[in-house]
Amino acid sequence: MLRRLFPRSASRSASGPQLSVVVIVHRMADQAERTLISLSPGYQQGVAPADYEVIVIENASDQPLGEARAAAALGAGRLVYRWRDEVQPSPVPAVNAGVAMARGAHVAIVIDGARMLSPGVIRLALAALRADPQAAVSVPGYHLGSELQQVAVNTGHDAATDAALLEGIGWPADGYRLFEVAVPSGSSRRGFLRPQSESNFLALARARWQAIGGMDPRYDDHGGGKANLDLYKRLLDHPGTALYLLFGEGSFHQFHGGVTTNTPRAEREAIMAAINAQDRAIRGEDVRPPANPPILFGTVHPAVRPFLRRSLDLVDPPAPPPDQGPAA
Repeated sequence: MLRRLFPRSASRSASGPQLSVVVIVHRMADQAERTLISLSPGYQQGVAPADYEVIVIENASDQPLGEARAAAALGAGRLVYRWRDEVQPSPVPAVNAGVAMARGAHVAIVIDGARMLSPGVIRLALAALRADPQAAVSVPGYHLGSELQQVAVNTGHDAATDAALLEGIGWPADGYRLFEVAVPSGSSRRGFLRPQSESNFLALARARWQAIGGMDPRYDDHGGGKANLDLYKRLLDHPGTALYLLFGEGSFHQFHGGVTTNTPRAEREAIMAAINAQDRAIRGEDVRPPANPPILFGTVHPAVRPFLRRSLDLVDPPAPPPDQGPAA
C-alpha cells in the first residue's frame, strides 16, 4: 500500500540503496549488536535488503564490536563497516565521515549505537521521504526501564537490568514489545504533539545535510555534548523543512555507560555544566527545541496507545471528576 501511494524517487540509482543509515559505535559491543539486529531486514518489516544500507563507524575502544560481529547481527542487510582510531572524545567526526561514505540519496543518523529500533522505522521513513523528499523524518526516543536512565543509574540500573528486561519480553521476536518496558526519553517527554528537542533516528536528504553543513565539529568533547540537538535545530530551522514524526515507532536507549544518560548524579551535574558552557560558546545562546509542528506519520500499534493517550493528555489534560459531595 505504501509503495503504491509513494512511488520510488526517480533520482534513485538502479543499484544503490534508497537510504543510508549511519550508526556510531564506541565501547558498546553488546548494545550495538542489538541495535544492528533491530536494523536487519529480518527484523524490519516491509523492506528488502536492497532498500537501505547500514554504515557502522566504530571509534576505537577496548571493547570492540568488530566487522564480523556487526555483519552477523545485520544478517542479509547491506553493511559498510569502518574502524576509526579517533582521538577526540566525540562522535561528531565519525558521523560526518559516515555520511561522506553514504550511497543513498537520503541518510539517517543514529549518533548513539546503543539505540534499538522498532520494526516499522525503515519502511515508514522511506515512505515519508517519498512523500516529501526534503522532509526531516524523526522517531520518538525511549529509555529501557521504568524511569529515565540518568535517574535509574543512581539506584542500580545497569546493562544487566536491560538484558533481563529484554529477556522478559522475548526480544527480538516481537520488537513492538519494547514499548512495554520503556519510558519516554527526556527529548520526547512533551509527547507526540509538541516539539521535541532531538532525535536519535533522524533521516533527511543528503543534499540537505550538505546545505546545513553537517554536524558541527566544534562539539569536540563529552560524547559530542549537544551536537545532536544542534543538528536537529539547524535542520528544522532550515527553510522548507517539514517534520514527519513516526509516532508509532521508537528508538530505545540501552544502558552502556553513556556520558549524559548513565553517569551518577554528582558526576553528571559537572559534565552537564561543561556541556552547556560549550554549547553557549558555540551558539551564543542555549539551544531551544524547534517550533515546527510535527506531521504525525504512520500507524498506531496497540503497544503505543498508552503513549498516544499521554501525549493527548499533555496537550489537553483530562477534566477532574465532578464533585460528588461528602461520602455517606
